[in-house]
Amino acid sequence: MLTLSPSPTRIDEVKKDHCNIDKTLYKNQLVYSVSIVLQSRSLMYCAVPKVATKTLLTLMLYVHLLDIQRNLRNNWTNIDINRTRTEQTIDISTFIQDLRQNGIRIPKTKEPKSLDEFLQMYLHILQFGNINGTSSSRPPPNPWRTKLTYSFPYIRLFNLVNLSQIFSSSFTRIIFVRHPFERLASAYKERIATLSKDRIEPEPEYDAIRTKICYQRMWLKKPHERVYNDPCQGNVPSFEDFIRYILVDTQSSVGISQMDFHWQPYSSICQVCQLKYNFIGRYETFNQDFNHLIRYFNILNWIIQKKYSSSHLIKWNYQKFYFNLPNDLICQLIRLYEEDFRLFKYEINQYINRTDLIRI
Repeated sequence: MLTLSPSPTRIDEVKKDHCNIDKTLYKNQLVYSVSIVLQSRSLMYCAVPKVATKTLLTLMLYVHLLDIQRNLRNNWTNIDINRTRTEQTIDISTFIQDLRQNGIRIPKTKEPKSLDEFLQMYLHILQFGNINGTSSSRPPPNPWRTKLTYSFPYIRLFNLVNLSQIFSSSFTRIIFVRHPFERLASAYKERIATLSKDRIEPEPEYDAIRTKICYQRMWLKKPHERVYNDPCQGNVPSFEDFIRYILVDTQSSVGISQMDFHWQPYSSICQVCQLKYNFIGRYETFNQDFNHLIRYFNILNWIIQKKYSSSHLIKWNYQKFYFNLPNDLICQLIRLYEEDFRLFKYEINQYINRTDLIRI
């Protein structure tokens, strides 16, 4: 089992009354969609959005492809026949096209002719951002948006034959966390405050949320005013309007579970009380914690990059979002992210300095 040194906070060190321990995971839970399993390493990783997931997913996919390459070169010895058939039938041409659409330059003369050549090429892309195996300033493709990430069923949690394995003490359960208020502000900045024309990739679902927030605000302020032109076209809702939107129906666990995963509490997304993660990395100490993973996987020449995003914001930029937020909204946010604060020992006053508010 992989552990951090110095040892991180473990979920089982938290008082039991903070967790409703239940070793039952249901197929409709979000944890199935965001978790990666490396069965050969007895390891799972729950990807918390807005916590360097592109970097971490890229690494996990890299290790998974190494495993497939090893299976291939060992003639799939001792590998389940169903898994063998699935991984032998990769449509290389489809993935080459997908990589090109994601900005990877693959000359016709360099197209791989075999599965082994394709895997080696893709390993170079994941590690270096190009097919040459040399360092590049270009990041690898976004793993959330490439077909290959979703084309290997045995990397997904819901295909683990015996789910009870992940509860074993010998299984490494990884989560990386971030201050809840910084993560929330980051989600607003990149998903709501950034318009389509300024995005690297289209995200119509967040354009729709932005428009919905705008219309809700207009209705509350001027419910009977007839509108002839679309006033929400290109409109960026304020942080306060965004917060009012996400807080709707969050008084119950069902309502929280239906939140968008970019701002849903990670204690809910990753079912932290059930899974009792034993490797807890932090965004605030990312390079140090990520380096432990690199050494554990025995990967050489990996360039540590905290994030492949264009925001380049620092803590102060995120703190400013909360300066003028009304006390009632802050109190509701504290209640919403209460378990994230408690379980991972984050301090509210790192972002909110109002002595009149109730502290956790």
